Amino acid sequence: MTPCTMSTRDFLSKPCTVRLEKLISNGCALAHVDGMAVFVPYGIPGEEAQIEITESKKGYLVGRILGISDSSPDRVIPPCRLFGRCGGCTLQHISYSRQLELKKAMLAEALSRTGHIAETDIAALNIKVHPSEPYGYRVRVQLHPAPEGGAGFMASASNQVLKASSCNTCCPGINRLLADGVSLKERTTFFAPDGQQVFSAAAGAKALDIEIKGKVLKASPQCFFQSNRSMFEKMLAVLDGMVSDGGTYLDLYSGIGVPGIFFQERFQQLIFVEESPVSSRYGALNTGLYPNCHFFNMKCEEWALSKRRCRHADVVFADPPRTGLSPAVKQYLAKLKAKKLYYLSCNFVTLARDLGELLRSGYRIESFDMFDFYPQTADMECLVGVMYGS
Repeated sequence: MTPCTMSTRDFLSKPCTVRLEKLISNGCALAHVDGMAVFVPYGIPGEEAQIEITESKKGYLVGRILGISDSSPDRVIPPCRLFGRCGGCTLQHISYSRQLELKKAMLAEALSRTGHIAETDIAALNIKVHPSEPYGYRVRVQLHPAPEGGAGFMASASNQVLKASSCNTCCPGINRLLADGVSLKERTTFFAPDGQQVFSAAAGAKALDIEIKGKVLKASPQCFFQSNRSMFEKMLAVLDGMVSDGGTYLDLYSGIGVPGIFFQERFQQLIFVEESPVSSRYGALNTGLYPNCHFFNMKCEEWALSKRRCRHADVVFADPPRTGLSPAVKQYLAKLKAKKLYYLSCNFVTLARDLGELLRSGYRIESFDMFDFYPQTADMECLVGVMYGS
């Protein structure tokens, strides 16, 4: 392979031959040049590629593929004409079965490197992988006004908006919206609960009735809702099979009251905590139908330190943002010693960090499910069941 000499002025344009090693969390393949990590978009681990270094960042380089001399059998033709320019998908060039394998490998490495969990313990977890439909799954999306009219998506590593007349990952309703050239003044979130009828989250958005698992829930397009509804319902089915009856159920980062509201008949009391005023408004409406449900509109960190916090819980469900559990919440959970804690995470790196800390505080992992909520990207959703003590 051709080495790059970092001391030369032509370093950034010098071609190199590298072997791509693994997939990393931003969807790039990782290689090394002169001991420096190189992030290579649109590569596949195992391939030998000719690249040029396009950027030098603090601690790593960025490369661009010029050619592939040893191509992976898992390389496929991306169906989207904007792939490689749009900032949404990063893995359309990889067969779907291989995407799942690479995501599971990334997850295992994060548990080891970030969570400091022994590799033998990770192997014993028996992580279950739940695949999705590879395309057409997205029911919630952000669209941006395109300069030439219509709407589109942000370009990769750019402030440019790429006009789109369709999106392979979106549901039929959102694709009709794109095909019709919807006119926007600003970035707008659109939500199609049933995949067909589309609602805007613009100011003045009306309340919606969304049926999930036989319950009709109040919500707004402005509320957070999972973008892959079919996988969300698969996750709920798995969780439903694990949650047993008890005295107190605690739902942290509870949104509109999901999933706790589905377990309302199994517990003597259910406590919901949500920071967002909009989600809390609808969460309070949904849970207010049941006298054993109590909803608090406040930060989970503040609730964990308040007099309102519960000192005992049979089951805790936590679905934090990408930043994961805050130190205050982790400290609270360590003291709570919940019989069962179910942690749903959209960021496997912060999940690994938090799991490592929870294990060191006395919890142990009982179940581990990976749901591919976001095919064609490096993101995934993980549901981990832990219990306190031996």
